[in-house]
Amino acid sequence: MTDEILSCLPKRSSEQLLKYDLSSINEIRLAVDRPVTLTVGEKSVLLGDTVSLSEMTSSVSSFCRGSLHSFEKTMAEGYIPLNNGCRAGVCGKYSEGSITEITSVVIRIPRSIYGVGDSLCKRLLMNDGGMLLYSPPGVGKTTLLRDIASTLSSPPYLRRVSVIDSRNEIYRPDAFRRSIADIYNSYPKSFGIELAVRTMSPQYVVCDELGADEAASILSTQSFGVPLIASAHAPSLDALLKRKVFKQLDESGVFSTYVGITREGRGFSFDISERKIS
Repeated sequence: MTDEILSCLPKRSSEQLLKYDLSSINEIRLAVDRPVTLTVGEKSVLLGDTVSLSEMTSSVSSFCRGSLHSFEKTMAEGYIPLNNGCRAGVCGKYSEGSITEITSVVIRIPRSIYGVGDSLCKRLLMNDGGMLLYSPPGVGKTTLLRDIASTLSSPPYLRRVSVIDSRNEIYRPDAFRRSIADIYNSYPKSFGIELAVRTMSPQYVVCDELGADEAASILSTQSFGVPLIASAHAPSLDALLKRKVFKQLDESGVFSTYVGITREGRGFSFDISERKIS
């Protein structure tokens, strides 16, 4: 956790946070007139104080670097991009395409875990086709995706990887210091994917949290033969493939490998399912 994040929080909350092992905290949750909570592992822990509306307003302004209007678009989409792969999810009062008052904030604390995706990189290099990581929220899809993108584009593999980092959560300088990846910061996924395969000659494209809006773009890029490595929220492969967009992608052979993720302490276990691509 950075000093920058602590400096944006209400003073009482940041002081209480310093009593904890900061490396164990996954999320910080603020809500107007309700308790501040931490997510440690998968458990919620009460800090014991509440946040006033004025404190929330001050924190949000700090997260926006004092320029709320510069973040109107992303706030309307539910988040504020912070630095170093971190983001603050926001919700509150919504009117006519914009959020008018933020009443809850969750700051997700990213971490780089090195080497955990190496076995998946080797599988990618052995097989044709793309890879989709899936799990419920908060298990570590972005952490694993970051490590795969970094590992695949660093020695000894040195593959050309285009990272479509639409919410500024994948790229972290410490994770990519040896990488030759091309990073598309803040690009909409569909636009970034099309642009990357047309202009940067990638061998792999990486993006986070696929949704229905990206399906058409992904299908249109398959004629370029560039495998996609992506993630999605789902509790199981069966549940994932019941959703129309993923069923369509599966039937089109976009992904040859599906990886269900389970968190085990600071590591992961994988439930791998492979598809034959005709």
